[in-house]
Amino acid sequence: MSPLISGLASVASMIFNAATSGAGKASARRGGDAAAPEPSAVVSLSPEAQALAGYAGQGVLVAQAPSSGAVTAVGRHAGQTSAGVSSGRAAGNGAVSKDDFQALLTRFGATDDQKQQLTAGFDADKDGVITHDEFLKGLSRTQGAQGGSDAFSQAVLRVMDQAGNADGTVGKAEFTAFSSAFALAERRTRAA
Repeated sequence: MSPLISGLASVASMIFNAATSGAGKASARRGGDAAAPEPSAVVSLSPEAQALAGYAGQGVLVAQAPSSGAVTAVGRHAGQTSAGVSSGRAAGNGAVSKDDFQALLTRFGATDDQKQQLTAGFDADKDGVITHDEFLKGLSRTQGAQGGSDAFSQAVLRVMDQAGNADGTVGKAEFTAFSSAFALAERRTRAA
């Protein structure tokens, strides 16, 4: 190994050790009664969830069947599927009322402020209902929210993450749980 590479590796190791041990030393100096770490202010998408957000941008809602766990993807028209993903019967073209959408958000643990922000963000035309296409457009916005610059996208990701494992990253299961809940609300609306 060249001396330059060896030296860079040593410096990187020292920086890593200093960064990871600093919190423990500060806690020990304060008597060990340091506050628990706060959840990440910026939530990101896992690579799998980022792909699902990309599908939403193409007009495809990816959901998971509750009984079998099979992942289904439904396009703007019933039966339109994405390559490599099986078609489901839970077709789009539905709409969910503001009240039903806020009830869905409540099940995901959203605060009143989050419910207001997300309902307003998803209801692009402000008509009091969230259509299938509006929901997909809102989901697709999360794909570019990796830096935390879009407040709406970060609010969506926080709700998905807090309903899951709250680790600061929205995984495939958290993403599909949210989109599946919307698909189910759409079906209930159509059946009523």
